[in-house]
Amino acid sequence: MPSHEAAIAKVLPLASIRYVAFSHFEADECGALNQFLAAAPSAVPVASQVGAMVSVNAFADRPAKAMADGEVLRTGRRAFKWLDAPHVPHGHPLTEGDILGPSEAFRAPMDYYAHAPHTAAVLEKLAREKPRVLACMHGSAWRGDGAQLIRALAKTLSGRTLAVAA
Repeated sequence: MPSHEAAIAKVLPLASIRYVAFSHFEADECGALNQFLAAAPSAVPVASQVGAMVSVNAFADRPAKAMADGEVLRTGRRAFKWLDAPHVPHGHPLTEGDILGPSEAFRAPMDYYAHAPHTAAVLEKLAREKPRVLACMHGSAWRGDGAQLIRALAKTLSGRTLAVAA
């Protein structure tokens, strides 16, 4: 955690951080949450209502702000809209290249992707937001026509594969 504190301090003082938000709770990704909260004494964990109830509030030293689907968190000049999207991916580095093709090449043989009868509706809700950047689970973040890519994923999962231009 000390190296993270030093890196963050280059951008802003930890004491000024008001929120620590994450899409879902995994111990390997959130294990230092309490250390971070100790270094940022005014910060509040932010999670989905389910995440707050089943994980974050049991783990964190402070109660989480439980966000409802569609709720907006205003931080001053910025506003963040929380969208519940269960079992829909998250990720890290930014790319503009094809991410659906490689993802499908990995998923298809095992059909590991958690899709349920409501997955198409969840994906369409996300597509309607017309995102320009998608943070994909355990993979690269992607920049481009997010609505098109999300709808292509929905069609692929429903068995109607669609080629998407990178």
